[in-house]
Amino acid sequence: MIGNLGKVDSRLKMYWAAPDKRFEVKTGLTPHEEAVKQRVRQYWSDQTIPAAKKLEGFNINLSGFDPRRTTNRQLLEIGVLMAESGLIDDDLAGSLSRLDARFDDKGNTVDMDREIDAYEFLSSQLSRLGTSVFEDNEIAKGEMIEVRASISILKALEAFARAPRERSLVNIRV
Repeated sequence: MIGNLGKVDSRLKMYWAAPDKRFEVKTGLTPHEEAVKQRVRQYWSDQTIPAAKKLEGFNINLSGFDPRRTTNRQLLEIGVLMAESGLIDDDLAGSLSRLDARFDDKGNTVDMDREIDAYEFLSSQLSRLGTSVFEDNEIAKGEMIEVRASISILKALEAFARAPRERSLVNIRV
């Protein structure tokens, strides 16, 4: 499987919901890989699963994380850790880390430490992609799925960051 889709697939084996066409992705990957991508987006958008459950096993100290005042560098670091844990696929990690990104003439990301409001940016993307200009456009539909999944992930991370930490004899959070 491409990227970390195998790890995501094994992590989501216990999640079963009837595939929802709203999360169907057309990426040119194998049907199984596309099904995994669809399932992870549907999983993150599933409101019946608490954020703590979705982030189970994600042992990172996010105290102070605020999606309204974050940077692409911070989102990149969190996204990479989530992808390595099999919580999200590499494409979602990339989508999270390039919010309102700026590039130089060689295509390299610059100004990674500029503060952004991730929710505001993603909301504007949803509004832009929801216009009639993008109606029946497969690429725009795919991007809307990515944006909605990114919003769900940010909400879960924010809830995780605000949740009180359990005291233990050994602190395993880094």
